Amino acid sequence: MTVSRVLLVIGMMVAIGLVIVALRGESAKAANRVQRLHQKKVLLEHKLWSREMELARLRGPDEIRRRASELGLDLIPPTAASR
Repeated sequence: MTVSRVLLVIGMMVAIGLVIVALRGESAKAANRVQRLHQKKVLLEHKLWSREMELARLRGPDEIRRRASELGLDLIPPTAASR
């Protein structure tokens, strides 16, 4: 092999090595971003569940009665529907 071919092979090996290092770096960045997004998703799901529980509590009959009495509203008991 001539010197130019040896230099060409070494240059190609260096280029391939740099590409591999760059790809691994990008892969690590992507994995890190996926992990952060997953953690954010879990946090948002937890907040959603908390809000849904609070909404369910506020829709309960006892809470509606309490809030109606705070507002000074008179509650009329339900009557049987006429047929």
